[in-house]
Amino acid sequence: MKPAFVLMCYLSGAPAGVLHFENVNTCGYFKKHLTEQYVVIGEDQKRYSCFCKLVKVDEKRVRLW
Repeated sequence: MKPAFVLMCYLSGAPAGVLHFENVNTCGYFKKHLTEQYVVIGEDQKRYSCFCKLVKVDEKRVRLW
């Protein structure tokens, strides 16, 4: 098991994606640039919310960026 930082993004409350990073600075960079972005789907405008969290992962099963 190895420590990693997971970036979890939600699009108006619905899960939109998860990435695992080795470095908290990389996770924070993507969080900063993705959070508060808007996506227009039809007439709806949806907003991204992203969070970084420290987790333990199995290196053989999860790719770390």
